[in-house]
Amino acid sequence: MRNHATHGAERGLKRFEGFSDAVFAIALTLLIVEIKVPGSPDGPNNYSNLASAMAEQWREHLALLVCYGVIGVYCMQHHYSGRIYARSDHWFGALNLLFLLAIIVIPYPVRAWCFHIGTPLEPCAAIALVAGLTLTSCTWMGKWFYGMSGRRLMDERLSPDFIRQMTRRYGLATLVQIAAIPVTVSAPRVGVAIAMLCLAFFLLPQPKPRYTPGQEPVAEEMADD
Repeated sequence: MRNHATHGAERGLKRFEGFSDAVFAIALTLLIVEIKVPGSPDGPNNYSNLASAMAEQWREHLALLVCYGVIGVYCMQHHYSGRIYARSDHWFGALNLLFLLAIIVIPYPVRAWCFHIGTPLEPCAAIALVAGLTLTSCTWMGKWFYGMSGRRLMDERLSPDFIRQMTRRYGLATLVQIAAIPVTVSAPRVGVAIAMLCLAFFLLPQPKPRYTPGQEPVAEEMADD
């Protein structure tokens, strides 16, 4: 039995997840558009060797890989959380919009950092990158804490120890990224490395959801997902 009422119209997750999936797909797809092919109207010109001209775009290639990795991690976690949340409401949707805003904005600080590696402006770009990663993590945690409060939006069959385990994982990761900001001020590359390694941890398989004995989902319900 739920301890707290939801706010606004309570809905299922299909449209909620479908919209979020579309934003992730567009954000990932647009990354390659930022790389202008040598010889194209907006790309590099005045070169004599195409291979060298493409190699000189290494910063853009690096930005593509980093952005894809960052957004990809959250895309995987979003898919994973589909087994945790059971419903949505008004404020959950609003928090999700903030999270998606952070997702579509994150390529900006990533590209700023990639284009200033090895320059005098790298420290400033590194702080912007780590701050952007931290903001994204905080919006994710905002969704998590709201959904967890009174178990208002989470699957009530999930065991309390599983919810606590995931809260520790997500919470510790967010705290580490927050702590990486002052580290970045004094040691830019160390701070970036800490923030990136923290994200990379979530590329590993996450714990399988555990349920209260006797309340496990039926096979048909699992297949629907």
